Amino acid sequence: MREAHLRDLIAVVETGSVRSAARKLGLAQAAISKNLTALEKSLGVPLLIRSARGVEPTEIGRIVLRRARVIDAELRNLHEEVGRFNGDEHSLVRIGLSATAEAMLLSEAVVRFRESSPNTLISIYGGRSLSTIAALREARIDFAISPLPTDESISDMHTERLCSSDLGIIVRADHPAADARDLASLVPYGWLYGVLQPGGPAIVSLMRKQGLPEPTLVAHCNSSSALVDMLLQSDYVAINNLGALEPLRQRGLLKFLAIDLGLPEAVQYLITPTMRPLTAAAAALAAEFRRASRRLRR
Repeated sequence: MREAHLRDLIAVVETGSVRSAARKLGLAQAAISKNLTALEKSLGVPLLIRSARGVEPTEIGRIVLRRARVIDAELRNLHEEVGRFNGDEHSLVRIGLSATAEAMLLSEAVVRFRESSPNTLISIYGGRSLSTIAALREARIDFAISPLPTDESISDMHTERLCSSDLGIIVRADHPAADARDLASLVPYGWLYGVLQPGGPAIVSLMRKQGLPEPTLVAHCNSSSALVDMLLQSDYVAINNLGALEPLRQRGLLKFLAIDLGLPEAVQYLITPTMRPLTAAAAALAAEFRRASRRLRR
């Protein structure tokens, strides 16, 4: 098994065909096919199948692919670390961020990091905690900053609390209920929610607790941009992490309602793989996120 074998497997699965992988890598199709055959022969199992959607991994192929991505990433990190030791300052740091981490920490951390590492490129992967944990396990990102997943064990990860923000109710600035002071005033409106509490949307249990009618649920938005777009163009109401939307509140586009929900704060954690060390560049960027979070701690 060689480094090129794993590289070609990853490229074929990600692009969906040998032809596309060859184009991406700048290699001949025959060379990639030969490497894939050699990899399957060395492992003694079929790794790929052809389907209507193109080339896809078999069940054992998906297992090999997860390991291959980790090995490939570690080899890239090794080359990068050796290069930095020899004076090459060009490197890449890949990070996964929640929308809240983007709004509260990203700009300050990146500005300070670039002062000492101007030749390092930062690749930002957005998404919810479950998707960033999966990306961490496959070494597609170096570290993540997000809430901890509530329905999955992450015993293979090191977690470090950075900062927190409140959950609250958000509407567009000129919403008809922009001055509401209680949940009863919001019964007529449809609800969006970006945060799932154990047992379902938090607004359902909150309405029930106050003896109010069941809320009209419109959408669960894993995408912050989708949530904001619907808020700005409708009379919908949302319950979400306030820190993620603070920049839009400051610009006068959204309003946070003065209704105490009694919900636990949303905590942002720095999450790193226990068994995989950060590169020097990734560690330096993580340190800047720690520094940026200090002013927000409470």
